[in-house]
Amino acid sequence: MKRRKRDQRSGRKTIFLLLLVSVFMFLAGPLVWRIDQLRQAKSVYDVQKVQEGLLWLEKNAGILKKLEYISDIEMWQQLNVGSEDIDEFKLASYQDEKHQYWLYVLYLQEGKLMEGQNVLDRMSDSSLKLLGKGLMAIATGDAGEARRLLSETEIDWNTLSIQEQAIRHLALAQAAMILGDYESTNTELKTALQLDPNNPAYLSVAFDAAIYNEQWPKALELSQLIDAQTWRPLNTLYETKKAILAIHEGNTLVLSNSLASLEEFPQGDLYIDYVNGVHALEQGQLEEGKSLLEQALRNGLEGELKVDAQTALNQIVEREKADLNLRAVVAENP
Repeated sequence: MKRRKRDQRSGRKTIFLLLLVSVFMFLAGPLVWRIDQLRQAKSVYDVQKVQEGLLWLEKNAGILKKLEYISDIEMWQQLNVGSEDIDEFKLASYQDEKHQYWLYVLYLQEGKLMEGQNVLDRMSDSSLKLLGKGLMAIATGDAGEARRLLSETEIDWNTLSIQEQAIRHLALAQAAMILGDYESTNTELKTALQLDPNNPAYLSVAFDAAIYNEQWPKALELSQLIDAQTWRPLNTLYETKKAILAIHEGNTLVLSNSLASLEEFPQGDLYIDYVNGVHALEQGQLEEGKSLLEQALRNGLEGELKVDAQTALNQIVEREKADLNLRAVVAENP
């Protein structure tokens, strides 16, 4: 009899626990689903869905935003959209490698190269730090050093996340492009695409490569795909390259809009000088183009644009020498 009562009590406890679990699952189900949707949206760089998911959590379960996993997704989203709301001090408070790298990326995006270098100096030696060094070399226009660093064979690059591995290959593609190695540029772009096919940085580097190699129809197509990602923040390099594309397309409206966008950036004038210098050269105005490119370099033009401007100036000098030699020959043989 006592055993039967114990069994009945045990059965009632089991039923109660099952009901409790069912109620919990019913209440927590939408949260679990939302968090899974956030994870999936982040994995394919669907920034708009990530934004929507974070807003829903803030409205309906704000306490969950204190979780490190959700906080990291929010910082990831802010880094991608160039949000002014990103908490630089919060990022700087983390001592782990991932968050230090994110802080470094933030400084690169903002053009704060000295602050970025300080973060790199604090990071322990690792594949992620070496990736950061390669990105710094690209930012300062040293393509040869970037290629050397990012091709290091003694480093286990597989310790990087898939996204970071893709960024490494995209940086190698940029370095190869600047060095005039078109075959390697294509190879690295293809590798990055296979690793992380939805990474928006792929479109940016592919667009740069198309501009660099004067593949204007392809550059126009890639530009339209980039513009369709309306969440993207304004970017000096992209707006500058877009202006160059507009010059070759004869699209004065796009050119005017890109120049207006560049005016909004710190040191925007030097990018405008670069664009106007290229425009002048396209129209055969060598002295005007030379003067504007030299002014852009004096004012601190960096990265691949610096390399391109210097290459153009070297070509102008060679052309001027050739013209002088031709005049000398003509004068000697009237």
